[in-house]
Amino acid sequence: MRHYLDTGKVRLYATLSRVLSFGGMGIMGIGLVVSFRQTTRLDGVLGLFLAGMIASQLGIPMRNRWDRHPRTDELLDRALKGLDARFAIFHYSLGASHAVSCPAGIFALLPRFEDGAVEYRDGKWQRTVQRRGRLRRGGVRRIEGLDRQALAEAHRLHNRLLKRLGQADLPPVDTLVVFLHSAAEIRSDGAPTRVVHLKKLKETLRRLPKGQALSDSQLAMLAGHPAEA
Repeated sequence: MRHYLDTGKVRLYATLSRVLSFGGMGIMGIGLVVSFRQTTRLDGVLGLFLAGMIASQLGIPMRNRWDRHPRTDELLDRALKGLDARFAIFHYSLGASHAVSCPAGIFALLPRFEDGAVEYRDGKWQRTVQRRGRLRRGGVRRIEGLDRQALAEAHRLHNRLLKRLGQADLPPVDTLVVFLHSAAEIRSDGAPTRVVHLKKLKETLRRLPKGQALSDSQLAMLAGHPAEA
């Protein structure tokens, strides 16, 4: 298995997430100090609290994605460990956040984090979750926009491949939606989009029928290295 990670992007967003998270909390702390010293200037204090809160709220989800381990790319790499050199995965560099090249073709991977029984029924995606304690209610919940998001990922990947490789011999792009939560159960019969659990991703890629795959020279171009003679 060949792995390609845009480490510069990961470092950049991880640093930015920390700046927003801790900087936001620091700004709110300054606002608290100012509020004790200048009780009559509430407009400035409220402005500091607001700015700090916005920065912190922006930073928290960014930290979860870019600065927490294991990151999504690390989970996918672990799940695909053991595949041979015919398989390659690209993280954060081909339009789609994650893309896999394999003998069956090239796929944009769309990670999802929901748990519960995920199923396609009556033309819609839904999940059934169990109640856990007083803070979480069980029941059936709609999963909105999954097929649309999958198509968008495939479109972004296709456009990036066109830009880097051109039209000639470009394989069709498909999508795989990958549920990462250990408690997710997938039932996708009749669904327009391929959906798989993380633990079955490697076997799914192995069993897909062979199609038009990217050549070694094309993979080298996508990886940013000149093709070998």
